[in-house]
Amino acid sequence: MKTSPLLPMLCGGTEGGKREGRSRGISDDGCFSPSASPGTKTIIIYYFMSRTLKRLFINGFPGYYGGAGTELHHQIIVWRQMGMEVHLIPTGDGFGQETMLLEMAARGVTVHAPGDWSALEAEDVIISFCNAEFLENLPEIRKRTKRTVFVNCMTWLFQKERQRMAEGQIALFLYQNEEVRQKNMPVLKSLNDDPAIRFMTFKPYFHNESFPFIYERADEFFGCGRISRQDADKFARNTLRIYEYFVAPVFKRALFLGFGQRSRQKIGKPYSWIRTAANQKVVSQQEFYRHCKIVLQPTDTTENWPRVGFEAMASGSVLIVDNRGGWRQMVEHGKTGWLCDHERDFIFYASKMAYEPRLREDMAEAARERCLNLGGLAASMESWEEVFETMANLPE
Repeated sequence: MKTSPLLPMLCGGTEGGKREGRSRGISDDGCFSPSASPGTKTIIIYYFMSRTLKRLFINGFPGYYGGAGTELHHQIIVWRQMGMEVHLIPTGDGFGQETMLLEMAARGVTVHAPGDWSALEAEDVIISFCNAEFLENLPEIRKRTKRTVFVNCMTWLFQKERQRMAEGQIALFLYQNEEVRQKNMPVLKSLNDDPAIRFMTFKPYFHNESFPFIYERADEFFGCGRISRQDADKFARNTLRIYEYFVAPVFKRALFLGFGQRSRQKIGKPYSWIRTAANQKVVSQQEFYRHCKIVLQPTDTTENWPRVGFEAMASGSVLIVDNRGGWRQMVEHGKTGWLCDHERDFIFYASKMAYEPRLREDMAEAARERCLNLGGLAASMESWEEVFETMANLPE
C-alpha cells in the first residue's frame, strides 16, 4: 500500500508501527469506524516519519465546549492519527466528564493524576493551551523538563506569561494565528532576547465530522443566534438592539447558547422570542446550529482563531461577525459570511440573509468548503510535523 509520509496507515499495509488493544471506534479490519462498538479489537497501523519526538505531554484536559478545551480535543485527534503517544496531566479534579474520559481511553491517550509531573523526563515536551495554572506551575515542571510549550489562544498576553518569558521558562510559543504571532513576539522578545526561545504558528485541525452540514432547517420562523462561553465580554452591549432591528419575512426566533447572569447584567433581559441556555448540557452545539440559519455574533472582544467559526461553517450557519481579529482571516466577506464594522452592518446583513435564502444557501456551501480548507487534516498534519521537529530540538 502506497501512503503519503504525512498520513497514518489506518488499514492494512506493511510499513510503520503497530498498536493492538481494545478500543471503541475501530473495526476488525483495522479501519476507523465511528459506529464500531466498545470492545472491538483495535489494530491500527501508522506510518511513522523519521521523527525523533514520539510522545507528548499536555497540561490540561480536552472538552466538547469552549475554545481551548475544544481546540485541544481536536488536536489530540490529529496527533493520535499521526501516531503520537499522548499523555494528559489535568489541571484540577474537575476533568471527570465520563464521555470524554471514555473517548480518551478509546483513542489510547494516557491520563495521569492532576498535577503529577513525575512521569516527565528531561527529553519530554509538555504543552498547554491557554492554561493559567500551567504558567503558575512552570518552575516545578522545569525541574523535570525544560521543553515547555505555551499556546496562547487569546490576542493579548497574560501577565504571568510575560513574567515566565522574562525568566526564560517557556521554550516555545505556539500561535494559531500569524497576525497574533507577529504582534506578540516583539513584546515578548523585549523581555528576553534569548535566541533559543522559539515562536511558531501551526494550522489547527478542525474535526468537522462532529458538525455535519445541515441542509434543511425550519421555515416557519427565521432561526438565528450566538454562541460562546459565559463571558460578558463575548457580548456587545448593543446585542439586543441588533437582534431587535434586523427584519425577516417570518417571525424571528433566536437562541443564545452560553448565557448567564454576567451576560444579563451587561446587555439586559433578552426578549421573549430569544431563548437562552447556560451551556451545552442544556442545548448541544449541534442543536444550536440546527436552529440557526445565521450566527449573528457582535462582541466586545477581538477573537484569535474562533472555533465557533469552524463549527458554524461546517454546519451551514452563515456567520455575521466583527471585522477584526481572526474573523478577518476566516471569513471571506460577501462569499462565506459577513464582516461588520458597525451595528447597522449587522442589522443590514442579517436582514439580507433573511430575505435572500438562495444567496444564504450558496454562502453556506462556500463556507463549508472554506472550513475544510482551513482546518483540514492533511494541512494540519504537515504543520504539526514541522512543530514536532522543532520541539525535538529544543534544549534539554
